[in-house]
Amino acid sequence: MPKKLALIFLFLLAVTDVFAVNVSGDTTNGKRKAEALFIEGKTLELKNNYLGAIEDYKTALQYDKAPGIYYALGNLYYFLGKYEDALTYTKKAVDIDPNETEYLERLSSIYIGLSDYPKAAEIFEKIITVDSNYTYGLYTLARLYQEMKMPSKAITIYERITDKIGYDYEVLRKMYDIYVGFKEMDKATETLEAILKLNPFNSEIKGLLAAHYREIGRLDEAEKLYEEVFAISPKDKNIQAELIKIYFQKNDNDKGFQKFSQLLGKDSLDFYEKVQVGEVYYRLINNDKGALDITTNIFTSLNNEYPGEWIPYYYLGAIDLINQNEGAYQEKFNKAMQYGDTARQVFLLVGVSYFQKNKMQDAKTALVKGLERFPNDFDFLNLLGNIEQTLGNASNALTYYEKANEQNPEDVNNLVALAGLYETFKRYKESNAAYEKVLSIDPDNALALNNYAYYLSVRGERLDYAMKMSKKSLENNGDNASYLDTYGWILFKLGKNEEARDYILKSLKVNGNSAVVNDHLGDIYDALGDRPNAMKYWKKAYELAPDNQEFKNKISK
Repeated sequence: MPKKLALIFLFLLAVTDVFAVNVSGDTTNGKRKAEALFIEGKTLELKNNYLGAIEDYKTALQYDKAPGIYYALGNLYYFLGKYEDALTYTKKAVDIDPNETEYLERLSSIYIGLSDYPKAAEIFEKIITVDSNYTYGLYTLARLYQEMKMPSKAITIYERITDKIGYDYEVLRKMYDIYVGFKEMDKATETLEAILKLNPFNSEIKGLLAAHYREIGRLDEAEKLYEEVFAISPKDKNIQAELIKIYFQKNDNDKGFQKFSQLLGKDSLDFYEKVQVGEVYYRLINNDKGALDITTNIFTSLNNEYPGEWIPYYYLGAIDLINQNEGAYQEKFNKAMQYGDTARQVFLLVGVSYFQKNKMQDAKTALVKGLERFPNDFDFLNLLGNIEQTLGNASNALTYYEKANEQNPEDVNNLVALAGLYETFKRYKESNAAYEKVLSIDPDNALALNNYAYYLSVRGERLDYAMKMSKKSLENNGDNASYLDTYGWILFKLGKNEEARDYILKSLKVNGNSAVVNDHLGDIYDALGDRPNAMKYWKKAYELAPDNQEFKNKISK
């Protein structure tokens, strides 16, 4: 059909649709004028003369309020991006013919353009109520619910789609994303299985499904899929790594080490290389569900193969400690220290493992054993100082920190700890010297700046210098409750009570459960002559530290 005739045919169809409801044999002059104007408007619209088309459509409405004319105006405004005008005219079309799907679809599109997703969804709900087999409407509604962060409603609609038309790749992918978001891994796995049936050669889906199988313990099925993907992409190191995980998780350690050696381009792995493999998975325990089993299998295998080596004992003990297998970890740690009695690292690792689990006496025992063999080791001395300080043995802690300082006088963490203990024992000159040493090494050390400033304020010494340090400590730590308290307290010592109050209030806003800071605020309010608030915060301090006699005396006077 020639192009011109085709356009005329389309016009006739459009006119028939627009005027079918209202004309119905009525040949009045007004109807004919409206029809002629509508055809002229359509012609102008096809010629991209949109302003002329709009003018003709609006004039046509003066002769006939047909819904199709309103729709044509709304549709044109929509494509011009004038959503408010489009909304006005399309709503009028819907008001006249509320069940016309085309009108409702356009109205929903306009609401989407206006980012009013709830209104758009409401319209599609209406369409689906009228026509429950309206697949496009179901799909659009599901997408709208996803856009509105309403995945539970979206998944319900997607499930309706699959019930009606069977499996569709795009719908299933959307369902998969939602199930994963809900952490419904069984349903996510079922969805991936359905996707794979639609496209059984899709390596990406195979990899995803294999990962789900591994996650839920279906290791044989995971291995089969990964092997299929590996056969297609033998250079894909990620797939090789996943296969290795499965071999180890299934306790097929020989196969796991063989595959790992291939990954490294080697024929085989020696003991220490196998240990490194185990250490890789040990570091993944907090992030990978299967890593704990993998690590256990690797080091159990190494322990059986190399019974005289200390490293497998240590890692198996560390795993027992993670699993809270009381007694079991001590036995393995003791074995590790027995077989590795000449290795500095074993005592340090065991001590740190105990320390991280807050088992201070066990940590101390292991580190003392290490120190007996390596009496000048900085790490043993520093950690023992930390442990003794945690246990409340300040004198012992000071001794260890001083010895550690002899071995490494440049270590700022040890110096800060040492300075704090010197302050405790009122050895102020040595405390000052230690802090000055830290700041000469690391001028921006916030902890040293804060602590040094606070101790000077407590002693009432060099307050301007203390304020300068405290202010510097806050530059990148403006929400640190302790640092805010220090600055406020220095201001108080300088007689700037109102400014001091503001900083202490900021500190309590960050952490309201510090007895010392509540006491500070009480003192500031007392200096401001606000006795009720002073008493309020002193009482709070006493509630937090009921054994503090100074707090008790303040609320008793």
